[in-house]
Amino acid sequence: MAIAEVKRRRRTVAEARAEILGAAGALLREQASEAVTVSAIMARTTLSRKSFYVYFPDRVALLRELLAPLRAETDAAIARWRTAADPRPAARAALESAARMYQCDGALLRTLAVASQRDAEAAQLWQEFLAPLEEVAAETITRADERLPAVSVARALVAMNVHYLLDEVVGAAPESVDAAVDAVAVIWERTLYPHD
Repeated sequence: MAIAEVKRRRRTVAEARAEILGAAGALLREQASEAVTVSAIMARTTLSRKSFYVYFPDRVALLRELLAPLRAETDAAIARWRTAADPRPAARAALESAARMYQCDGALLRTLAVASQRDAEAAQLWQEFLAPLEEVAAETITRADERLPAVSVARALVAMNVHYLLDEVVGAAPESVDAAVDAVAVIWERTLYPHD
């Protein structure tokens, strides 16, 4: 009876959206990305399946909203890297920030990365998420060695980070995250500063 009463209760748009976002976030932490369907999300709410589309046009819009806090966190780390007098420690700090994000929220990032392989909107969202990192990496590469093809090297290094962090640190223990940061940092440093 209590559930039926909850289902009949009118919610504000903010309450309904928060309930859907909460259910999606919990599901993403528990299951493989393929299992995170609109039906599965809505089964965890007190709302009907079709009401999902009242609040979100599609699953990608939901992912965009879930990604917003991670976007803000990433942008802050990138800003610190971009404006640092010495880019080396700032780059390492950005790697550490990324690794902690993947440790905690890697399921969401993995879902988006997988969806980007088969959905044009998800691919655009994923590229929007990665583009600022590729940009600051290219700037850093150009400053370190103008002879390097900065954009290509930056894209390769960022792709390496993404795949490695998705494989190594999602849900991992802190010491595993530290080891992953050390491994990635060595590759960046040896690429950018081979003679140091």
